[in-house]
Amino acid sequence: MISRHINIEPENDNYGRLARYIARLDEYADGAAPYMAWCAGCVGGDDYRDGIGEAIDTQALNTRSKANPTYHLVVSFHPEDEAKLTPEVLKEIERRFADALGLSEHQRHCAVHNDTNNLHLQIAYNLIHPTTHNRNAHSLDFAKRDELGRELEREYGLTVDNGMEQKNPEKRNEKALGLELQQGIQSLPSYAQAVSE
Repeated sequence: MISRHINIEPENDNYGRLARYIARLDEYADGAAPYMAWCAGCVGGDDYRDGIGEAIDTQALNTRSKANPTYHLVVSFHPEDEAKLTPEVLKEIERRFADALGLSEHQRHCAVHNDTNNLHLQIAYNLIHPTTHNRNAHSLDFAKRDELGRELEREYGLTVDNGMEQKNPEKRNEKALGLELQQGIQSLPSYAQAVSE
């Protein structure tokens, strides 16, 4: 599995729009419907739309932080693993990513899509904690996600992707790493690093 944080430019950070996009609701309804969609961490229960409003209201309560309050994560799986990925397993994988990132108490909206070659899970995390109203900085998230990915692959018998296994993972170029993991080719930054060592 490959997990990737999708960077959101500050001017485009809109939790409601991202959550609707993930579930293909409203203005995004013309896209392929997700295989499954759910929300978690919401006080109001499991209603997807009500949860969006709750997350937006929570974000409005943090007036101190100027950093993005939304985190978009995509977890892609190999086609040969699809039969092993039951709805229960997919929800557990999402829960484990939330735990690893320190976001288990935060509101999040999730959807699994099978409209591409690879089954993938998309998650919108509200980085503002629902009771303290502090923003979670999710530092060194790539290292945490990579370690969890390898653990989940072993645990569920999924196809193993190349991990980063680097001394300084926080200094790696995440886009280049994603390309290497997805396509199995060496990126220019990785090549340059190998030549300099």
